[in-house]
Amino acid sequence: MPEPHKIFRRDPRLLFGQPHTMATLATNESNILDAETINWRLIVYPILAALVIVVGGFGYYYYLQGQREELETNARAALVAAKTPEDMVKVADQFPNTDHATIALLGAAQMSFSKQDYASAITDYQRVMQTVTTDPELRDSAEIGLASAQEASGKADDAITSYLEVARRGIKSPYAPFAYNAAAQIYDQRGDKANEQKILTEAAGLDPDSPFVKQAQEKLKEMEAAAQPPISIPVSASAMPPPTAPATPAPAQK
Repeated sequence: MPEPHKIFRRDPRLLFGQPHTMATLATNESNILDAETINWRLIVYPILAALVIVVGGFGYYYYLQGQREELETNARAALVAAKTPEDMVKVADQFPNTDHATIALLGAAQMSFSKQDYASAITDYQRVMQTVTTDPELRDSAEIGLASAQEASGKADDAITSYLEVARRGIKSPYAPFAYNAAAQIYDQRGDKANEQKILTEAAGLDPDSPFVKQAQEKLKEMEAAAQPPISIPVSASAMPPPTAPATPAPAQK
């Protein structure tokens, strides 16, 4: 009678008609080949998976690029056909987050400003500023336009705030020197010399080659010269000429 433990410890492959091979890595070459095959798969399969992901990523990227180019082309055609601020705003609404949408809003704001429709200009400039994809320089340009519209509509305090937001970006914004001077002019119109001088002093520290910086420096010199009292030079009494007696008129001849 076979031993009990030998009855139940049978190779499972016998149950499914597979040949019974009790080979080990030490005694059978087939197991060595199987191990090499498994190791090869462990190396190759992850590489193939990574390649599939990379290729798929590039494919999706180029697909999105193609979609965006098509969108920009359609937006350009719509912008060329736009003739009024309202038409340009429609282009921006129809093609959001495109370069031409930003250009359309800037164009609409400028046309509204020229028509003295400052409320619409302010709204359009603010939309440009609030768009996440807007180029930083275009955003600064829009904020300068916003400040100009606020100033023209009588909102001087708001205009100063908007100008100084751009101005205090300093060397990070090419519009900073202009913005400083624009804010200083508002203070000058108010007769607020203290704030005007403060703003001009900040502007004077920017790019010395900027014409607006040179303008600020010249204005500061004028303000400093005007603030100085006139210099009086004392004159001694001995240096003063003696008083002259008035000439006696000659008697009239008869």
